Amino acid sequence: MTQTSKDTITMAAHRLLANGASTDHPISGLPFADDTHLGAPALGMALAARPAWTRDPSRAGFVWVVHSDRHLGRIVLLYEAGPDGSGPWEWQTERPLVARAGGYWWDGTRWFRPPQLCDETTGRFERQPVPAASTITAAGLLDDPLADAGRGRLHQVADLREDAAPDTGQWLHDLARWATQRRPADGRPPLERCVVGLTAPELAGDRLLGAPALAKVASISPSALRAYISRGQGSVPEPQAVVGGRPMWSRAVAENWAAHRRRPPATRWPAHHARQALPKGAEQIRRRLTPALFAALWHDPERRARWVLRHRTRDAVHEVAADLAHLAAERLHDDVPAPALAELVTQAVLANLATGQVLSGAAEEVLGWLSLYHPDVAEQSVTAIAEQAELRFRYPRQDTIQLLRAGLPGAAITPAGTVPDRE
Repeated sequence: MTQTSKDTITMAAHRLLANGASTDHPISGLPFADDTHLGAPALGMALAARPAWTRDPSRAGFVWVVHSDRHLGRIVLLYEAGPDGSGPWEWQTERPLVARAGGYWWDGTRWFRPPQLCDETTGRFERQPVPAASTITAAGLLDDPLADAGRGRLHQVADLREDAAPDTGQWLHDLARWATQRRPADGRPPLERCVVGLTAPELAGDRLLGAPALAKVASISPSALRAYISRGQGSVPEPQAVVGGRPMWSRAVAENWAAHRRRPPATRWPAHHARQALPKGAEQIRRRLTPALFAALWHDPERRARWVLRHRTRDAVHEVAADLAHLAAERLHDDVPAPALAELVTQAVLANLATGQVLSGAAEEVLGWLSLYHPDVAEQSVTAIAEQAELRFRYPRQDTIQLLRAGLPGAAITPAGTVPDRE
């Protein structure tokens, strides 16, 4: 995010441009763009924990994002790519399929506030249902007799105007045209399940807060808030609306942000007497890190000079190194996106199988790493590869599993829940 005027916020890059024509949950005000030129593979209902992005073949600098869910349908959106040609940053981590109003999200039944407060007992964000929330669906909007599909527009990407201002009246016609091309027989959600937005008392215009009020709730100055926004710091929440070029937040989001700022850091070092048992993969990381950190703290003459007090003995320093290793192993193990790695290696192996190969060196290394540190994820990946190989290439499932396991270095993938012990 970047600051363009005193209280105006815009995205610095990855600007959202259009709904794809095959999306199931259109964003209000965005034009619809033809996405058929992407082809079936890019628009398929492949289920993934994270959305996939694809560069548009007809217009440089544009990126399509496709996110699918077995029960909720799919999202297809067109973005302006970042300066490095990458996809939108906000889609690089796991996100809900349908999010509106600056992060309010829908699980298929209820609306929840943006994830801001972490539940320390579960390591996940607290789920806060939105009181009296109502879902705005495509079917509800199309009940308007003024909606005329004949006046609707479907843009070609090559002709899409990047600077076009939203036209609320035209968008209703565009929505009607989008609805006419949908085929319920394809397994797509009906218009009654196609979400456009939500309404809720806390999102009413007269209850939203401007930047000065948000700063007051968080007990900081307006200038500090503007500095946070301009520098991308402070975890400032997305605004729920922009009115007259000025961002506005719901009080619930503002108070959650203030509560988040008041909470103590969740990264306190665990004392050796209070350490929790680590997963086996993380435990192996800890075993390797402890001697490395101890050597860095004790055996290096320059660093050891900082431990000259009598109570800073070899054993005491070793305890500090062990605490650091435990913390690092816990964070590293939890932060590695194992499901995403499994998805990538699955696609890589299937691509190899299509050309008559089994495992490339890189795929073998990643799958072998998963088998050691995330065996359950690795086993799921091998099963998925075998199933797809059977469906696509008619390879016997058991033969594929044996080939994959034989190609791994050392021991084959172990059953879920066990890890070879390495010192």
